[in-house]
Amino acid sequence: MRIGFIGVGRRMTGHIKRIQAMVDCEIVAFCDVAPEAAEARVAQFGGAAFTDARSMLEAARPDAVLMGLPPFAHGTAEAACIEAEVPFWMEKPVHLDIDQAREFAARVATKGIVTSVGYQERYLDIVERLETELASRNAGIAFGYWMGGSPAGWWVRKEKSGGQPVEQTTHVFDLARHLFGPARRIYAAGVTGIIPPDGVRNIEDASAATVEFASGVVAVISSACYLQVGQNVPAGLDVFCRDANLHYQRRHSLTLTTAGGSTTWSSHNDSEQDMLVDFLAAVRGGDPSRVRCSYAQGVEALELSLAVNRALETRRVVDLPL
Repeated sequence: MRIGFIGVGRRMTGHIKRIQAMVDCEIVAFCDVAPEAAEARVAQFGGAAFTDARSMLEAARPDAVLMGLPPFAHGTAEAACIEAEVPFWMEKPVHLDIDQAREFAARVATKGIVTSVGYQERYLDIVERLETELASRNAGIAFGYWMGGSPAGWWVRKEKSGGQPVEQTTHVFDLARHLFGPARRIYAAGVTGIIPPDGVRNIEDASAATVEFASGVVAVISSACYLQVGQNVPAGLDVFCRDANLHYQRRHSLTLTTAGGSTTWSSHNDSEQDMLVDFLAAVRGGDPSRVRCSYAQGVEALELSLAVNRALETRRVVDLPL
């Protein structure tokens, strides 16, 4: 299978190496707006370098594309892949514009294109266990969180990253929606000024969003990007049921506590590897339903995060859909 990459920044290194190691895949192209970035990848992994997505699709003719674009750069690459009917996997979030994202989702569905979005939590063995435990229990309240320090550059500009709820905590919002179903209402509050103003940063240093799901579950999902901590970001989801508590620690473990005691399961699978294998199998079989998070589901996760931003900006309750 011929594979092309669009957006080849540092985050994509692991995915490039995974594809390189697959005996049935050949890397044929790298595309990036920075020509030196694409050329550096070609020097290391082979293929051809491009700065334009359409040119790459026409010249290299990949069977599938992997995208690693920052939130503000979405649009052109997806449109090119959809027009050429080339299956694509992409990093989250899928966009910053909900209307264009919905338009892309509709076009993908009409053409039956295989797509996948990098919400790797859905592929974790411990999340499968979490799904199993919740299937037989009555959940009421959940607390989600992503607590860490602040990246720099474009990330601290809301018009470029969407802020932490859109760029990082989106993993928690997606997991909550995956477990509890569609949301119907969101309200939120944010904090600024913990990190001293520098004339550049315009995102919240922290926020908390209350999400009401149509299923009746209520989740409070918090974000913090001001902590002076290392890379071991505390993130996860705690679910409180009538007869049990479930503590999911981000990509690490799941603990079930009942009246009879506690049981902890550790994660043992490489969810990112399994996600890519599943996507490529779906491409080979022409089966869009095989992937666990399609582009359309990525749009649903985006909607939750953007609703949080709208609630923060308006200081009002936001009803869904947007």
